[in-house]
Amino acid sequence: MSAAADISLPPGPRNPKRVNAALFLAARNRAFHRWHQQYGDIFFVDIAGFGPAVSIRGAELHRKVFTAKGNILHAGDNALGRTLGEGSIFSMDEEEHLAERRKLLPPFHGERMRSYENLVEFEANREMDSWPSNEPFPTIKSFNRVTLRIILRAVFGAEGRELSHLEEIIPPITRYGQMRVASERLMRDYGRHSPGGRGEALMARFHEIIRNLIDKHLSDPDLEERIDILALMLNTDLKEGRAVDYQATGEELMTILVAGHETTASSLAWTIERVTRHPEILDRLTAEARTDESEYRLAVINEVLRIRPVIGMTGRSVFAENFELDGWKLPAGTRVICNIRETNMDPNAHPEADHFNPDRYLGKKPDTYSWIPFGGGMRRCLGAAFAQMEMDIVLRTLLRRFDLAATNRLAEGEKFKGLAYAPSKGAVAMVRPRQEADTGNTRTPVQAAAI
Repeated sequence: MSAAADISLPPGPRNPKRVNAALFLAARNRAFHRWHQQYGDIFFVDIAGFGPAVSIRGAELHRKVFTAKGNILHAGDNALGRTLGEGSIFSMDEEEHLAERRKLLPPFHGERMRSYENLVEFEANREMDSWPSNEPFPTIKSFNRVTLRIILRAVFGAEGRELSHLEEIIPPITRYGQMRVASERLMRDYGRHSPGGRGEALMARFHEIIRNLIDKHLSDPDLEERIDILALMLNTDLKEGRAVDYQATGEELMTILVAGHETTASSLAWTIERVTRHPEILDRLTAEARTDESEYRLAVINEVLRIRPVIGMTGRSVFAENFELDGWKLPAGTRVICNIRETNMDPNAHPEADHFNPDRYLGKKPDTYSWIPFGGGMRRCLGAAFAQMEMDIVLRTLLRRFDLAATNRLAEGEKFKGLAYAPSKGAVAMVRPRQEADTGNTRTPVQAAAI
């Protein structure tokens, strides 16, 4: 029997490929939700420009995909990896990917990660110094600035001129990257006046700044004492006798930036959007923030990441001859779309899944395969713990400094920003500085109607 005869694919929509591509670009969450409702936990869809794929939801199917060996399923062939370059972990598979993961993982966990907490609090306070009082404003802009500066200082070790230059150049680079991920063909370099050409010029400038930053690190006699992640990477290279690869190091840094900047900012914005529409939760959160406790705040963060994941999907591709999944045999080259949103909203794993209820995570850790805002397996986001630490400290800082107003406005919709889903109005909120004389643990009410 031929290998082709062994192939079997689940049912799915029979639209033309181009129709599926249009839906994927313009309304993927609605389309995939409808298809999962119609076809179940796994369905097949052929998408022009993307290829044949199956979409999956639910803990059991994700367990099988996330635990598959690296020589069976690959993840490195993707638009984001191609945009970031060969030095990005997003473009790597198998042994190369494992080696890169081992190199980058330690700074994002344990004592090393906790050494960044004071920096996070400092940058949060620095940004909040400029917040308006008793005046609605979109919080996501502030959160974008905070998370950018945290990464540039904690990861890049940037200060002074390099920090200023990177703060200036990263926003247009981010927009270029978002457009290129959405349409690689349109964003190719067709000359210096084309969008792709301007984007490549920005990337060249970025690598020039990084080269200067690396040289400054290497000339620092206290390099071994530095705690920024670039210093740790360079120290590892030096100890293992490897020459510093400027291009690859820049691509590694850009990968960390892309993975942890707007994603964390959007998650913070969703936290504000959710808690301001649930006054009881906001009261409990505020009262706890003015103590040394954090259990409820961490439960709120976990629930926000479940009900408003900023990354809707992740994926793999079949690299082996075939891959058996739920009784179907998928041929080599088939994309496996891991539907984060549908899995996080699975009522079988999360009773009353549409209800924002942080209590579901009090005294209980999220399940590995039914709560997947950071993906899973050996491709799980390296910076997941760092992002949650950031959210925890920024939220604590906010609630200790301000009374955050509840609102009776309708929930904000979502806006896709090329990589992350963010509140459509920017998570509008209103705050009032706490009165120094207020030493109680309850929130001073602020008029909700004003928002």
